[in-house]
Amino acid sequence: MWKWHVCGILFLATLLNYMDRQVLALTLPELKNNYALDESRIGYLEGYFGYAFAIGSIVFGWLADRIGPRILYPIVLAGWSMMGVAASAASEPWVKELLENEGDPPGTAVFRWLLICRTILGLFEAGHWPCALITARLILSAKDRPLGNSILQSGAAIGAIYVPFYVMWVNDSGRSWQFAFCSIGVVGFLWIPVWFWMIPRGVLRTAAPNDTTLTNETQVPNRGLLVRRLIALGIVVTTLTVSWQFLRAWLPLYLQDYRKFPPRAMQFCVSGYFIAADIGCLLAGAFVRALSIRYGLHGSRMLGYALFTCLTASAGVVPFIDSDVVSVALLMIAGAGILGLHPFYYSLTQELPARNLGLLMGFLSAVGWITSSYFQIEIGARIKAEHNYQAGFLIAGMAPIIGLVALLILWGRTRKPQQT
Repeated sequence: MWKWHVCGILFLATLLNYMDRQVLALTLPELKNNYALDESRIGYLEGYFGYAFAIGSIVFGWLADRIGPRILYPIVLAGWSMMGVAASAASEPWVKELLENEGDPPGTAVFRWLLICRTILGLFEAGHWPCALITARLILSAKDRPLGNSILQSGAAIGAIYVPFYVMWVNDSGRSWQFAFCSIGVVGFLWIPVWFWMIPRGVLRTAAPNDTTLTNETQVPNRGLLVRRLIALGIVVTTLTVSWQFLRAWLPLYLQDYRKFPPRAMQFCVSGYFIAADIGCLLAGAFVRALSIRYGLHGSRMLGYALFTCLTASAGVVPFIDSDVVSVALLMIAGAGILGLHPFYYSLTQELPARNLGLLMGFLSAVGWITSSYFQIEIGARIKAEHNYQAGFLIAGMAPIIGLVALLILWGRTRKPQQT
């Protein structure tokens, strides 16, 4: 049972990660009205967050291979929690004196401060994934990893589900948007002692160079096959990141500005979207675990990946539907699909060589985030210019199909380890 308790604390870390990330999206309508935070500026906030995430993925992936997650994990969590607290100071007078010059457009200081905080936030939040996935690999068998990955990934949806209700409570109680940022950041520090209590010294150790006990039970890829699989995974993570981050970041503004939902209705719909995403994520892990006996681990993953890719494609038609009810229903289906694809991807990455797992995962994540960040900046400018979201939803819905094709073509057959 201990291993599933550890999965629980990984779930909590993911939840905190997404609460700190998603609170900006839920306060964007207010920030846009009060501080001239238009779509172009929002695109830069998301873009720079992503560029920093790409850098952090490589840096913390490399560090996770060398010092392990036990010490590194609390450091990165404290870093992103601190940036959540710092973001609450964006409207303070001293920030305006420091970052805004005479003649600058309205809201420049708030935008620049949030840009700094979100950039550093992205850097530290990137450390969560190599730490969490290496931990899951070290404590779980190959059969259990898809479900374990689903549990830790579902924290993203639960955190995003909770944030709208929390922001709603903050508003109803007369507190400011700053309180939402600060309080969520403070809670993150409470996770650190729980982690050290749950993971005693020496429990988590990364694989030694000649240690074969932690390599994948069925798969020993040669160099050519490894390169092909890295290319496939790079394409997969790029398509997943572009799709998930667009929907995560722009959904609240789309519903309130484009669909003209009242703030409370928007918050309920956003929570519903992430509830559906969480259900999809957990079903993905259960799907693989249930079908792996009949179809094998990889066969069940490919079947699941194809199914959840079809669900994600429903996002592509959302902006062309007049009915608000139908469009929200399609968004729920897409949310279940796109988050459900993530456990399959994590399970595939955990079959990479154990010695450099953190660095390889960090490199893959960086590829996805660099592409997604460029996309966020460009799509923000396009939304501002054209006042519609059609291109963004089309790309978000259809991109995972490219990843599925890459896996089918490039992954290749598994090879049993040779007996000695």
